[in-house]
Amino acid sequence: MERYYLPRPEENLLGPQESDHALRVMRRRVGDRILLFDGAGTEWVAEVRGRSGRRLFFRKIAERKVPPPPGKIGIAQALLKAKAMDLFFQKATELGVTEIFPLLCTRSVERREGMERKHARWIEIAIAAAKQSRRAWLPTIHSPIELGLLGRETSSYPLRLFGSLQEGAPSLRVLLAARRTEAQRGVLSLIGPEGDLTPAEQAVLEEEGFLPASLGPTVLRSETAALFSAAVFLYELAGGGVEENGKGRWQETF
Repeated sequence: MERYYLPRPEENLLGPQESDHALRVMRRRVGDRILLFDGAGTEWVAEVRGRSGRRLFFRKIAERKVPPPPGKIGIAQALLKAKAMDLFFQKATELGVTEIFPLLCTRSVERREGMERKHARWIEIAIAAAKQSRRAWLPTIHSPIELGLLGRETSSYPLRLFGSLQEGAPSLRVLLAARRTEAQRGVLSLIGPEGDLTPAEQAVLEEEGFLPASLGPTVLRSETAALFSAAVFLYELAGGGVEENGKGRWQETF
């Protein structure tokens, strides 16, 4: 069944964009069944009942609850050019990252204008990625934040790291092994922009308790480094971040 996003579970109408896709593109008709999700762990099987204006009207048939992804995994990603940023949000959602902090850094190349519009676009990309990858949970996507404010906003993470090119920086895997108990309660990785973080920014992060972590002997693109970090966290701490094994049974309650 096709999946459609239902941000307000109390409603029995799909939003205009989702309705257009269901009615015009997928040509859903009365009696067809579709799958709905709210991005916060609830899914429904629903039956198409018709249309109200340009919106699809449905009746819920069954519901199930999906527990959140195991582990709290956050990524603070420095702003990149639009194409790279879009790719990051798509793949981070597919992998199961739970929280994303777009980051304003000294060397960020993306313009700072129009952030509200960009934030809305990132959410749309995450919704599409969740639909495609059959995830029941959407990541929390924050509005862009200055690096200097990140320490306060991420204080709930027991383990906070930043990608480092410093010679002698411990590897990501070594840090996770040494601080596994903290990481299992919540881990966040900060990835700098093209051109890396400035020495002053790295000093600020270390003062805030972030630890430098090497991502290997090669220099990765910023978006690649972020996704590499997420994949390592999910593999090491959360069993791959797969929700399916923990999905509950369908309850026919409607």
